[in-house]
This record gives sequence, structure tokens and C-alpha cells, in this order.
Amino acid sequence: MDIYHFSKKFPKDELYSLTNQIRRSSRSVCSNIGEGYRKRLYEAHFVRKISDSDMENTETQV
Repeated sequence: MDIYHFSKKFPKDELYSLTNQIRRSSRSVCSNIGEGYRKRLYEAHFVRKISDSDMENTETQV
């Protein structure tokens, strides 16, 4: 939610590029963690989802 509120302050010309990308990548972090947790019995799947989550988090930071 912090990212959503923060991104509201971005320039309007960034609404469909930067703003949208940051919002999507930040939501993806939690989604990947949730998916990985549900499949935690399968170690390779769990590790892949946690890795994906880390990549999305880095994308949001950049």
C-alpha cells in the first residue's frame, strides 16, 4: 500500500509506464511468496518462487 500511495505522486506522463510497472512488480512479490508457500513441499518450486519474489523486489527498488 505504501508503494501505491507513493506512486500517486509520480508525474502524470509516467502513469502508464513507470507507475504501472512499479505497482505490478511490488504486487508480484507477495504473490510469489504465497505461491511458493503453498507448494513448499516441493523444494525446487518453493526456491524458484522465492527467487522470483526477490527479482521482483529488486525490480521495484530499481
